Amino acid sequence: MPAPIRFGIIGAGAVSDYHHVPGIKIDPRAELVAICDPNADLMQQRQTDWGPTRCTTDYKELAADPDVDAVIIATPNFTHKEIALACIAGGKHVMCEKPLGLNFAESLEMYQAARDQGVRHMTAFTYRFAPSMRYLKHLVATGALGVPRHFRSQRFLDLPETSWGWRQSKKLAGAGDLFDMTIHRIDFAQDLMGPMTAVCGAIAQYATREKTADGQACPPSDVDDWSALIGQFSGGAVGVFEGSTVMKGYHFGGFGREWAEVNGSEGSAVYQLTEPNTILLGKGGESLEKVDVPAEFLKPTGSPRDPSEGVPATVFRYDLVYELVSAIIEQRDAVPGFDDGASAQRIADAVLESYDSRSWVTLPSGLET
Repeated sequence: MPAPIRFGIIGAGAVSDYHHVPGIKIDPRAELVAICDPNADLMQQRQTDWGPTRCTTDYKELAADPDVDAVIIATPNFTHKEIALACIAGGKHVMCEKPLGLNFAESLEMYQAARDQGVRHMTAFTYRFAPSMRYLKHLVATGALGVPRHFRSQRFLDLPETSWGWRQSKKLAGAGDLFDMTIHRIDFAQDLMGPMTAVCGAIAQYATREKTADGQACPPSDVDDWSALIGQFSGGAVGVFEGSTVMKGYHFGGFGREWAEVNGSEGSAVYQLTEPNTILLGKGGESLEKVDVPAEFLKPTGSPRDPSEGVPATVFRYDLVYELVSAIIEQRDAVPGFDDGASAQRIADAVLESYDSRSWVTLPSGLET
């Protein structure tokens, strides 16, 4: 067996702990060798949580480390571009959390740099790896639903209305729910339905978030906590998206409500995050019925993950690392790549433009046109 892919984690917070490190741990082709975070106390804690690794508070040191093959960037949005470009220049394969940048221009620059350097690049769009989403894509691609006509998604979360820290600053986050949650739906909608050609959209803010969780005053939020858009797809289908983080009663163990459906000329299918190992299916004249996702769609072929273990709405996220490692070993593009991240961000930017102008925005046909 060849030497494992040596990973560095940049950003030792909850996302890395929840998604990425478990993915590294279960894949015998990967190992965690270094972590980077400005919080030295957190890094010390991770020595217990994740096992002993090299530590640094300077991402440039990790980017230049010849003993690191790949990095996962799970830091605040405003840092993504600078860190990714340094790691790419250092020859590292890179997975980056979404959104890639603060706007489409930043994310396109990141994609072009990774492409030109010849490193593998991946955007952490986790929901593409949900078993029911993988099966839904199969149903669409094989024509089981007929001609796709309509896509609809709803992502509701019931989060506290206290401070989000950097996430509630437009300067640091770019946008709120739109960039944090709705952008996931934009990505997998295009994966299912093809590229979008035009959008109109709106955003709103309901929570001012002027206090921290412990009651201390803080600068108020200037980003959205509700976003919506209507999109037109190149194949003639339409899509309707809505997301919010302030929907009371939609807690569901912290997972909230996620519903995404494709309606075709012959039938409809529905993915739900809280039940990712089942899907709702129905043909014309019938009612939607819950069915189990076939075994071959519960995980990618070869993934070391056991679909029968863990919380279903959590464990499919471990397959992101499996995909990146596989792409590195097989010398192929990882999916979803930085190009997918840039494409989704261009649409999210267009939602903001549409809301400002109160008009439809036409999208170019190619990423770099």
